[in-house]
Amino acid sequence: MLKKSIYVIHSGSTIESLYTLFPFIISPFNHLLAYLHVDSKEVYRIYGQCVILVRVFKGNELYKNNETKKREFIAHFKKRFDRVIILDDGAGGDSLHVEYLDLVNLYYKGKLFHDRDNYLKPMYGRQLFTNYYHEHFRINDHAVKMREAPAHPELLDKLRISWNLGYGIYPLPRKTLTKLAKETIKLGGVRLLRPWFISNHKKLMDVLDKPVDLANKLKKVQARFGKNALPETVRHQRYLFLEKCRKCAVVLSGAVSPKAYNKEMEQVAGVLSPFGWGEICFRDFEAIINGAILIKPDMSHLETWPDIYKNGKTYLPVDWNGDNLIDVINSVSNNPEQYIDIVENSRKVYRNALRSLDNKVAEFLIEATAMKVEDDLLYVEHAAS
Repeated sequence: MLKKSIYVIHSGSTIESLYTLFPFIISPFNHLLAYLHVDSKEVYRIYGQCVILVRVFKGNELYKNNETKKREFIAHFKKRFDRVIILDDGAGGDSLHVEYLDLVNLYYKGKLFHDRDNYLKPMYGRQLFTNYYHEHFRINDHAVKMREAPAHPELLDKLRISWNLGYGIYPLPRKTLTKLAKETIKLGGVRLLRPWFISNHKKLMDVLDKPVDLANKLKKVQARFGKNALPETVRHQRYLFLEKCRKCAVVLSGAVSPKAYNKEMEQVAGVLSPFGWGEICFRDFEAIINGAILIKPDMSHLETWPDIYKNGKTYLPVDWNGDNLIDVINSVSNNPEQYIDIVENSRKVYRNALRSLDNKVAEFLIEATAMKVEDDLLYVEHAAS
């Protein structure tokens, strides 16, 4: 393989295949990248300018609970590449792998704390919000995880923002299509998927261009989310919110089929989207795509892109303790039309972010690779023009 190629090493998960790698794949710079599955034998033979590591240890039993092996794996690339980059698409803003920061040139993440000092404090459950429910509600996890502060705080200067779940395939594809996409990327068939990805991207922008009529929406708030398969501190927010909504007649909760879920999402005035493994969820973008008012726990602590989380401008924030939750829900259901500006603003912000995808990828590649525009990225600019 060419020495000057930029390599992307991935584990082929659903999130990577349909979201994290999506901006690379549909951009005019895709021809600069070589994609390799982490299990590929070629991974240990490549060399060049830059390697981007995405979820390389996720679900890999070889590296489970073995920090030495993980460090050896990353260090191996340092011998063969000028630049080693981590692109972390972990769910939460706090789920950093600070133990690798000293081995890489830059560490990109789709969501980061505005206040970087939060990374210098131990966190119960490895998230700011799990630590909150542990401290304020005395919630304990069966399997306790602690995020310790980095030994060298100056390493946090390597942190950069990449992109979140906003770039990707919507509505969520059927399981058969998802499996096909994952297998295609794993086998190196990115070029085969590119037309489908580009088509979905264009359709999504077209949908966001259409006007929304809140007056004809159901005066209901959808709150169809589960809580059982999550650790105690992660699921407590969902438990707390569902308990508060239990006697609220305008809230739609409980399990339904994916088809019914999507249809209902089109019809309701509002969508309640709590945190999951992390703060940002598919539901956030589904709400905006379907012209619903997004109701979500306060996100002002987080820096992310696309940034659809402008308090009171693109979504309605609720307190993490849920104290104002029912008031917000009732306000939305009683008079959804009063929130038309929020719906339109959220769609405008999201649409503009989708349209600027090529610039976002170009900025990422120029900074990550430290290449000069006059060098390898010169013809990338021409491709984008």
